[in-house]
Amino acid sequence: MISLPNSLPYIRIGSSSLAVCEPDWLDETLTNAASGTDVPTWMALDISRGVERFLANHYKGSVIDSEVLFAKIEKTLFSLGLDHVAAKIDKTPPPVRISLSELARRAGSGYELAFFRLLAEQLRSAAAGGATVVEVHGLRNGVRRLVSSKKWTSRCEVLKKEITDYVSEASHRFRFVRPELSLFIAP
Repeated sequence: MISLPNSLPYIRIGSSSLAVCEPDWLDETLTNAASGTDVPTWMALDISRGVERFLANHYKGSVIDSEVLFAKIEKTLFSLGLDHVAAKIDKTPPPVRISLSELARRAGSGYELAFFRLLAEQLRSAAAGGATVVEVHGLRNGVRRLVSSKKWTSRCEVLKKEITDYVSEASHRFRFVRPELSLFIAP
């Protein structure tokens, strides 16, 4: 059994990227859809709470595909007679966070090629799934795990630069295909 950061399931974006389903993101999605309609903000927020409760109390899985989530939100809006709000839903998934430390753990100490393959897979999945924000985090811990070092060494510094350069290069490549995609390494 896995422990979720909150009671809501993760959102699968693409084939293998996950995003945290955060109440603020749900609120923003529904209030933006209701904006400019006859639906007041308080009602959009109330619907958002209903979606949260469904996901927390009745959804059986720990991961939900973004398409399935948006379909459930639209179905809820249709059932309430809010077709005009459902038509305005922006189906942009929430920000994707990629843990370099977790990728390093999965790759194994010293397996840098496997690490970069996993990172490339996560980045492609997030981009293909429609993510507009991808945050890569855990750089120092990921580097130390790959190098198998408790202290920061010159080898760590070299690998850190390689990873930073790789993410920067990937960001430039994605700009040609997905100019709206923001890819960055969190401090």
